[in-house]
Amino acid sequence: MKHFETLCDEWLERRYKRVKRSTYSNYAYHVGKHIVPGLGNCALSAMERKDVEGFINEMKGKKLADSTIRVILMTFKSIVRYGVKQGLVREELLAGCRVVCRRRESRVLLNQDSLHMKEYLLEQPTAFSLGILICRGTGIRIGELCGLKWEDIDFAAGTFQVRRTVSRIVNPDISEGQPKTILYIRSPKSYTSVREIPIPPYLISALQTIRKDGDCYLLTGCKSCTEPRNVQKKFKTILRHCKMQDCNFHALRHGFATSCLENGVDCKTVSSILGHASTRTTLDIYGHTSLRQKQNCINGLA
Repeated sequence: MKHFETLCDEWLERRYKRVKRSTYSNYAYHVGKHIVPGLGNCALSAMERKDVEGFINEMKGKKLADSTIRVILMTFKSIVRYGVKQGLVREELLAGCRVVCRRRESRVLLNQDSLHMKEYLLEQPTAFSLGILICRGTGIRIGELCGLKWEDIDFAAGTFQVRRTVSRIVNPDISEGQPKTILYIRSPKSYTSVREIPIPPYLISALQTIRKDGDCYLLTGCKSCTEPRNVQKKFKTILRHCKMQDCNFHALRHGFATSCLENGVDCKTVSSILGHASTRTTLDIYGHTSLRQKQNCINGLA
């Protein structure tokens, strides 16, 4: 009698060479941490919708965020669809894979805080300071910043290319003696994430001053890169120096996008700079109406 754990193993084996290493690592983590402990012992022929609903309630009982549960269920549904094609499970299981997920509005840097940070970083134009300002002025992701090399910068055109991203992932190799996590350098998450972006004009001369060999990484100045958690730690230090409210590094990306939309930049342009696959993604994340926009609307009425 086959159990769901066996189906999970078969599905992971099929996905191993078909997806990026980081994607596979996420799949394996969700399966090993949540799906197999919750449903692995269920006999495939006996699985019912109530089993899935019980699994979801169990995750909610662990106080997992709705967004986390939604991501886990995306993996689970993919496994079930594979099982349906193999004639091992019933399609009705998919009907129970639902969870209401409300996206929490992320912290956005206030304009005065953003300008204060800019002034502070320009006082000490190190590679790290300028890197933070690139994120502030273009909205690139923290992993994309870590993967930025000097050869990606075209000073004549005043642009840079996003060609790679850096992340720390769960090590797919679980053999004895292997580290639990590894640093992973890869191409960006989607074809739209590979993009050319203008450099904020005030940064060009400062970048030229500290310019290194092309194959060196911007943040480190050498041929080895740093990783996102190190950048996050340094960013927290900057917030304390500037006496600013604590926030995640991603607030720079949110601040850039929100500021662009508030100032009337069309959504397609913002979406292209951020590397989103569609304008819908941009609007879903950043399309909320700010108090400033509401005030402008009210004040504009006769």
